[in-house]
Amino acid sequence: MVAPERKRSARDYEQALRRQELAAGRALVQALPAERPPGGRELAAAKRVLTQALFELRRLGRDLDQEVESLRARQGPRRAAQGSGPGELDRFEAVRNAIEEVAERWEGRRDQLGAELDRRQPRHGRRPGSPGSGREVKPGRTGGAREGRDVRSRRGAAPARPERPRSPRSRRSPG
Repeated sequence: MVAPERKRSARDYEQALRRQELAAGRALVQALPAERPPGGRELAAAKRVLTQALFELRRLGRDLDQEVESLRARQGPRRAAQGSGPGELDRFEAVRNAIEEVAERWEGRRDQLGAELDRRQPRHGRRPGSPGSGREVKPGRTGGAREGRDVRSRRGAAPARPERPRSPRSRRSPG
């Protein structure tokens, strides 16, 4: 038998928000080195931490929204309090605003990390000589294409002979 879900108060949501902020802070401290500037892997780990923290924060926000909806339904149009004071809805909305503020701040930090990662690691899809790649192609050479072969018709196809991967495979995902 499943126990009925306990109604959470605004204070419960405030505490959950604080716990999530602390947990995200601890995870970021673990992901980022204190003694030196972070490298690409540490920045990527920090971005993953913020992505996960945002996921959990949004879940808390959805739970809070459901709680507010059920409170509004219980109170009805006359705002009669059944088990909660008339200011309870205002407290829930204040917590919702706090959750949105934290989410905006974390999204901004995550975007900053993404921009820094992009700056440090150029995209793999760029061809030598394309604008922004920083490399020139000598006249008469097609960047990476073998002599006498038209590569334009092979867009999206695998190379004729598989080459060795540029980096070791990720331990997280097979493939």
